[in-house]
Amino acid sequence: MRPGRSFSALLALALIATGCGSSAPEPPKAAPSPPQAPPPSAEPRLLWVKGPSGKLRVDDGGHGGVPVVLVHGLAGSRAVWTAQLEHLRKTRRALALDLHGCGESEPSSGGDYSIASFAADVGAVADELHLDRFILAGHSMSGAVIGLYAGQHPDRALGLFFVDPAGDISRAPKDRIEKFLKAFAPETYEQFREKWFGDMLVKATPKVRESVLTTLRRTPREVALKSFEGLVAYDPLPSLGRYKGPMFLVYTEGGDDKESLQKLLPELPNRLMPGVSHWLMMDQPEAFNRIMDEFLATVGGR
Repeated sequence: MRPGRSFSALLALALIATGCGSSAPEPPKAAPSPPQAPPPSAEPRLLWVKGPSGKLRVDDGGHGGVPVVLVHGLAGSRAVWTAQLEHLRKTRRALALDLHGCGESEPSSGGDYSIASFAADVGAVADELHLDRFILAGHSMSGAVIGLYAGQHPDRALGLFFVDPAGDISRAPKDRIEKFLKAFAPETYEQFREKWFGDMLVKATPKVRESVLTTLRRTPREVALKSFEGLVAYDPLPSLGRYKGPMFLVYTEGGDDKESLQKLLPELPNRLMPGVSHWLMMDQPEAFNRIMDEFLATVGGR
């Protein structure tokens, strides 16, 4: 998740045949058609999927159209996508998962919270639920997650929708990274967490603020720390260079720094959504959903 205006800014300060009757002689009866599998239920269902690092919690529902898989940001949970799941499931299948160590999903037994390990979670869910081709949406840190998965599986990812993504944090000066990481120490983390995420929630509604902070407080410190370390170690550009499908990026005010994806990839279509916090899809879900729908319409027939 990008703190405040951006990851780099905060580092400087301290992540979807009927037949009719006839009077003519009755023709021979045709052989009965083989039974057809029923369509997936439109009712949402909570599932457990076996992931590389442990059991993953998945919220699956809706049918029709190209499926959308929604991936939350650093130390978050699938709950950030509640309004999007409800909206998307009116016309298509939509899923949201808890990455390992977050929400209801099991932590990594080996302590791996790299971007590659989170991309493997996405792959496990897609394989287990037989998603042949689908669209990915990733918030904050998971802009890197969906980008890596798409670079590894360009034939399966039909489109990428980046939601205020973290950008390339690997470009930040080492001294700033080190200072930032020291704040994750057990004796300072609680205060640091409230400040870090609190800065990103300045423009959030009180309800969104409390919902986000409640989830973040439940995520173990080690998960947040190692997830951030994994993000710092990851360069998103090579994977995105291998992916040739449609992409779109929506970002918030102050997120247009030199490490942002829209600056590093000026050809990447993007749009500013003003007056919202880093959790823009929760602050103004209707406006956000309209932007998302516009992008989905461009890839729905692929």
